[in-house]
Amino acid sequence: MKIRELISQHCNNTEKKGNGITIHTGNVSEPIETPELFSYVDFLSEEPSRKVWISDQYRMILTEINGELTVYEHVRLANYRIQFHDLEEKYGEEKEDDLLQFADVFAFAIHEHKNGVRKSGTPYISHLMDVASILLKENASDELVLAGLLHDIVEDTDVDIATILRKYGQQIADYVDAVTEPEELRQPATGNKAQNWKERKEYTVKYMGRANREIKLLSCADKLANIRDLISDIRMEGEGFWDKFNAPKEEQEWYYRSMLETFATGPQNIAETRTYCDFKECVEKLF
Repeated sequence: MKIRELISQHCNNTEKKGNGITIHTGNVSEPIETPELFSYVDFLSEEPSRKVWISDQYRMILTEINGELTVYEHVRLANYRIQFHDLEEKYGEEKEDDLLQFADVFAFAIHEHKNGVRKSGTPYISHLMDVASILLKENASDELVLAGLLHDIVEDTDVDIATILRKYGQQIADYVDAVTEPEELRQPATGNKAQNWKERKEYTVKYMGRANREIKLLSCADKLANIRDLISDIRMEGEGFWDKFNAPKEEQEWYYRSMLETFATGPQNIAETRTYCDFKECVEKLF
């Protein structure tokens, strides 16, 4: 599509500035394609919420941010460069800060889980990376993705929620806390987690029934990563792999199907998400 056609179809407001810039604004219901003679600026874009294009030929900048379309039309080349520099300052540094925080959380998770292994013998960090990857593909918020890297840290290490709050803020701490089993269930009087497995899982099923979409998505990403590994491990090692768990196959099926139902019910359900659909497919494949 040519830029003039795009402006005509989607922009219903035009404002001329005294500095030689004309700004066209409007809204789009569907993502737009790159217009003719424009280049996509990936380092200033953040899929799917923000996209930035530029055109040296037209001396224009085009942005689509959460469905809001803005076209900066520049009469003078100097103003075009100034406007692009403003976008670099606004979004470029923010992207770098996000990457730095992600690297810090990842390094922290690796350090705290350094001695942890999965039932298959693989390093535990692989599971946390899987959960974060699932959330990234779901276009989840940065906070939820980072919580994916930290979701088991309170249950499996000496790190507490207060530490997460101090290091990474209230939102990430709240997410991690929401998918962490209560301390009294994690540390039964008998010292044997297998003996209260059903009680812990019943708590999780009930809690997730009233959780919001973000918490359900985080929990579902965790369950999806687990069941994918389980399918792979059973394929490699056979049905005897079930003996490594705290509950037999029949109880595991009850739990996974209960979570499947919980994620898909209520006004905060996630039944339309990629994560849920993949999880449902895996449950049917395994059981």
